[in-house]
Amino acid sequence: MKLFLDSPDFLGTVASETDKNIDTARTLTSGLTEAQLNWKPSAEQWSIAQCLDHLTLATNEFEKYFQAALGQARQKWPVTDSPRYKPSMLGGWLAKQVSPEAPRKVTAPKIFRPADSSNIAGALEKFVNQQARFLDFVRESTGIDYNKTRLRSPVTPLMRYSLADAFVITVLHGQRHLGQARRVREMPEFPKA
Repeated sequence: MKLFLDSPDFLGTVASETDKNIDTARTLTSGLTEAQLNWKPSAEQWSIAQCLDHLTLATNEFEKYFQAALGQARQKWPVTDSPRYKPSMLGGWLAKQVSPEAPRKVTAPKIFRPADSSNIAGALEKFVNQQARFLDFVRESTGIDYNKTRLRSPVTPLMRYSLADAFVITVLHGQRHLGQARRVREMPEFPKA
């Protein structure tokens, strides 16, 4: 979170951290078979493919809210200089909950739950494509005040936070679940190729 707060180029930082998430996913899945990607440590835990599927679903659910917020922001909140990131109260709290450093597990909302591992095909490709789409929204945010631009949460219409918060949440959430996928791959019982 501090990285985003301290950044003089917020959108650039979001983009570079997203690129790192894509690189991490590629490295993490490199050389793995479908069986390895779909291996689960237990019935309750997710496979590497399910972690990627979850991230794809979550980012995908934000798309229509990003589009609506950007359309409104161009009219209401144009800026010439990119503002520094200022988290809203709710957005800052959510970012802390989904960050890799958050100590407690959070149950994924139903709309963000991944498919059963036997149904997942091309998890990496879907993740990378969705991240590329996310980067398009980040680039389209140049020239607007993303701190003042509000959007609804895809989970519940009662939760509203800034577009900037949504960007930070997306990146941190990605880091959290890529870390989870890495831990799955590093387990001693992870199947060998």
